[in-house]
Amino acid sequence: MNQQKSLLQQLKSDSIFIYCLQIFIVLSGTTLGLYFLGFEKLIVPVTLGAIATALTDFDDRLSIRLRNLFFVCILFFTVSSILEFLYPYKLLFIIYLSLSSAMLMLMGALGQRYATISFGTVLLSIYTMFGLGEHQLWYYQPCYFVLGTIWYGLTSILFYLLKPTQAVQDNLAQSFNQISALLFTKARLFDPDNKDNVESLLYDLSIQNSAVVQSLNYTKASLLTRLKASCANKNTIYGLNLYFLAQDIHEQATSNYLHYEKIQQNFSRTDLIFRIQKNIRLQALACQTLADAILHRDPFQIDSNAQTALDHLETSMNEWICKNPHNLEVKNLLLVLRNLKNIQEQFNNLNIEQNDYRQNYQQHQDNLNLLDDDIHGLQDFWLKIKQHLTPKSALFRHAVRIAFVFAVGYGISLLPFAKNGYWILLTSLFVCQISYFATKSRLKLRTLGTILGVVLGIPILYFVPSVVGQLVLTIISGVCFFYLRSKKYAMATLMATLMVLLIFNLKGAGYAVILPRIIDTILGCLIAWFAVSFIWPDWDFRNISNNIKKSSKATLDYFDAVVEQYLHGKNNSIEYRKARRAAHNAQTELASMISSLSTEPNPNATLIHHAFRYLVYSHSQLSYVSALGSHREQVQDPQVIELMLWCKETLNDVLLRQEILNENSIQEKLAEIQQLNDQDSLSDNLLLALKQISLLLETLPELLKLRSTLLELEIK
Repeated sequence: MNQQKSLLQQLKSDSIFIYCLQIFIVLSGTTLGLYFLGFEKLIVPVTLGAIATALTDFDDRLSIRLRNLFFVCILFFTVSSILEFLYPYKLLFIIYLSLSSAMLMLMGALGQRYATISFGTVLLSIYTMFGLGEHQLWYYQPCYFVLGTIWYGLTSILFYLLKPTQAVQDNLAQSFNQISALLFTKARLFDPDNKDNVESLLYDLSIQNSAVVQSLNYTKASLLTRLKASCANKNTIYGLNLYFLAQDIHEQATSNYLHYEKIQQNFSRTDLIFRIQKNIRLQALACQTLADAILHRDPFQIDSNAQTALDHLETSMNEWICKNPHNLEVKNLLLVLRNLKNIQEQFNNLNIEQNDYRQNYQQHQDNLNLLDDDIHGLQDFWLKIKQHLTPKSALFRHAVRIAFVFAVGYGISLLPFAKNGYWILLTSLFVCQISYFATKSRLKLRTLGTILGVVLGIPILYFVPSVVGQLVLTIISGVCFFYLRSKKYAMATLMATLMVLLIFNLKGAGYAVILPRIIDTILGCLIAWFAVSFIWPDWDFRNISNNIKKSSKATLDYFDAVVEQYLHGKNNSIEYRKARRAAHNAQTELASMISSLSTEPNPNATLIHHAFRYLVYSHSQLSYVSALGSHREQVQDPQVIELMLWCKETLNDVLLRQEILNENSIQEKLAEIQQLNDQDSLSDNLLLALKQISLLLETLPELLKLRSTLLELEIK
């Protein structure tokens, strides 16, 4: 009995199971439901309308969900009706299809919600072509699509009302799981055997940091839409406080206090770095525990071994200092210990004060200004669109490519051999992504999934001749498609192919679409590949210099915000959090651009090597600033303040104003910092500030050399 209750509780908190259950209900209604009600002819358009709507689904509060559903109904009906009217006029049809699809893609500039709805509307344009000319009156098919939209919308709203905070829980849990992965990655740097691969580990750390930043952005969006409602419940407030906790732990997890190569040289024969590695891994496990607690709505229970391990590390470090009183290198590890203690304190506070995390909404009212990226008026609408009306915008290039592939694909579909040529458009839409890297990765997966789906579909059509049996398999394959589409794209394509073969068999065209499906898939992939390879290819617009400048400016803005707090005292203001988030977002964009270099045709190995090294040094600089930010306190010492301001000004001069670096001045300041470090009376906070300044200055010359090399290689 207890096992059954536990299983039921797990299923209730499993968002994937709940989503699959929703899709199962939707597809059951549009297939078996309509079949047993005697509306067999409506199964195909109503199911396609529901599928297109499912692909427009976006997490939001109830009022926005209802508004979105209304707009989607209007959009679907309008787009489908216009195509019905233009169907006899092939030239007008192809012009409208191409231009309207491009314009809808550009709507993605308004935000993720609009990008999702636009994609679903473009998809429905292709679905409309499946049934053109089959219905007596022009409005039949558009109405059937809307019926599918309403059916999916109602089930979506029902499931939302049953568990309105599910998306917030999922995103928060994912954020802590990603932070856990970041900590596990960082723990590998404290392996005494990692002497020659430190840079590769730092690169892995940078890539994992990008995943954390993306996950935190999703969490922010989920919280924002609920906080903008007329009232916020205690669960939302709890989520908001956990989001701030995740941000704080992330800032401390990305902090860096030392050169990792040197700790292997100085401490590989001690137990210190082993103990540090153990503590980092225990805190990674604590993040996983918190993620599970959030998903299952359980109280967070801290592992008592974590505090014990931290105490043992501190004892071991103190003993080592007593035995080696003249070795100053241990000061760097003391900073790491301090950071570990701060993170552990965060977990201890959460463990003790969980009820308080559900209170105090008013103190966070000002955060809405920070988080809100939605449209505010016509002027804001135009500004968001205007900045993408240039080939420099990846979204604009993508919209133009979509217009091209639709025009070419539909043109081919008019040829005698391409009876079901709209499959070309469907394939091109799913394969042609905003970047060359994403498109290339989908080409093989789409083709492989389609061929496997056809191979599997032929015996299914033969051995399951009954309509009910095929509709059941349609439901199963549809649920599997939605479950797999963001996990295993080839398998998702296989399931989509099966679903389409089965559903089209209702028209008596199951076997007839098998060979055209394969041919059209290959043609669609080739058109998409041509578009991303020759229409404003990404490598002509990657603009390494601009990406470098943008990430440098964001990091230095973050540094400026940190220095302000060292001058005037710690606070968690909107400006500070905005600068911190912008720095990590810019670093993520830089990492994405550099990661895509190796996927280009004829990649430049020298450029890639230096770009990867630049990313490591750029991320290290951000990590040094994060360390300052995680321990920011007002500093009274005039010499330390002067050094910090000098460092800030120097970084701005050489990284933004492109002035020549005076390496002699750097060495003089490093010598001055060393003299201050040698003072026994130096406080922990001053020690940390001086260490981070020295790290920023020590890595600056190599960062500038790598930047110069990259810019030279790009120009060539």
